Amino acid sequence: MHNNINANGQPKCPLLQLGSSGVSVKKLQSMLVAAGFTVGKIDGIFGSLTRSAVLAFQKSKNLVQDGIVGRKTWTALGVNCNTPPINHCPILVQGNTGPAVVTLQGRLKAYGLYTGNADGIFGPLTRSAVLAFQKSKNLVQDGIVGRKTWTALGVNCS
Repeated sequence: MHNNINANGQPKCPLLQLGSSGVSVKKLQSMLVAAGFTVGKIDGIFGSLTRSAVLAFQKSKNLVQDGIVGRKTWTALGVNCNTPPINHCPILVQGNTGPAVVTLQGRLKAYGLYTGNADGIFGPLTRSAVLAFQKSKNLVQDGIVGRKTWTALGVNCS
């Protein structure tokens, strides 16, 4: 199963058609070639050859043959269109564990406020560093890492 994860915030299964271009079209073209359909050059431009390949693919999967790549065509290509977007700014409190805590600890370390290992465990040392950071940025000092604290740490939450 292929996974169309776009870290740049683009839709997982964008609507593509004749005239579309970009990274998503390149991905589509590669997937069509892998499925045995000829698209011409994999160049990220949805031209007539790509449209013909889409129509042939849609026919082979008993889909509506409109040459437009939407959710059903992406799904037939093996893309999971239902994966929720990644939350880059989860709310963290003491007791949380995981990769987001490692990121938090790394950011706090860069500010010289966290001296422990980036172990992914939000313990008392991490909480103290969060409180010190929040104080230094004139944020509410609650030890809770929410959107405002993430943003102050330089994380793009969108």
